[in-house]
Amino acid sequence: MSANHDSPSSTAAPRPGPSFRGSESNSGDHHTPSFRGRQTGRGRGRGRGARTGGPPGPKQGGANRGRSGSNGSATAAGQRPRVRASAKTNDTEADGDSNVDGGDSEDVEDGDVCFICADTVKFYAVGECDHRTCHVCNLRLRALFKSKACPYCKTDLESVIYTTDKESTFEELSNSPLDYSDESLNIKFDSKDAYDATMHTLQFNCPHTKCHYADSNGWSGLKDHVRKDHSKQFCELCLKHKMSFAHEHKLFTKGQLRVHYSRGDGTGFTGHPECQFCRTSFYDNDQLFDHCRKNHEQCFLCVRNGAGRQV
Repeated sequence: MSANHDSPSSTAAPRPGPSFRGSESNSGDHHTPSFRGRQTGRGRGRGRGARTGGPPGPKQGGANRGRSGSNGSATAAGQRPRVRASAKTNDTEADGDSNVDGGDSEDVEDGDVCFICADTVKFYAVGECDHRTCHVCNLRLRALFKSKACPYCKTDLESVIYTTDKESTFEELSNSPLDYSDESLNIKFDSKDAYDATMHTLQFNCPHTKCHYADSNGWSGLKDHVRKDHSKQFCELCLKHKMSFAHEHKLFTKGQLRVHYSRGDGTGFTGHPECQFCRTSFYDNDQLFDHCRKNHEQCFLCVRNGAGRQV
């Protein structure tokens, strides 16, 4: 992706690598941290201890960087969902191979959190319905899931703006100078920081936490990098079907990959199911069922009686 500034006297240098617009052929999992109060204190009689507790500490389309202010009007402005965070929590993967660079790296207290992923918002994504999410969730919807619908009200958002402004409506932001844009995803930015953060997330970044490598050849170059430099590899099924950015995928040794396929990772994922007839693994049970229906014979009596997945 190249970025062209509208100034006649300057030309922006191209970014060092291609932008990541989807899986290798075409969801990172999010969770909300929970905590429970702890009863403390001891004493005689029928008294109770005080209850205490708290929260634990290659490019598809071009990006034009130039003045692109719009005079579009905003309609159906509703009350946007907002959540307050009392403290920021950082989750890291057990194997230390996730290099998530789309979120906020600062310690922010009393900041807004995204109602989808519950992470602290660094840049807001706002469309004509004026509902706000974090820019990472919106980018995931538009770039990976190919969806323009607002996750709150389902309004089809042809254009969105990434901003640090908490209060201004889409119409007000549209009438202000917007010097950066990505035409392929129809995203506009009110600052260079928001533009740079988004373009970096779309690159093919190495998932290893201590590696800042971004490949310019796409998946093939990134696979060669992790194999030669880290002696690890990706899960091909996850690369093909899981809606995650490059840096969000996990890296495995050969032994870890076998366990990943057969038993999963202990976080609810129980492994990729295997067809017992042809010994082929599939991403999930739905894909396995479709494969069995198309390639293996079913019992017509069971199918007629609604017995389910009989192969």
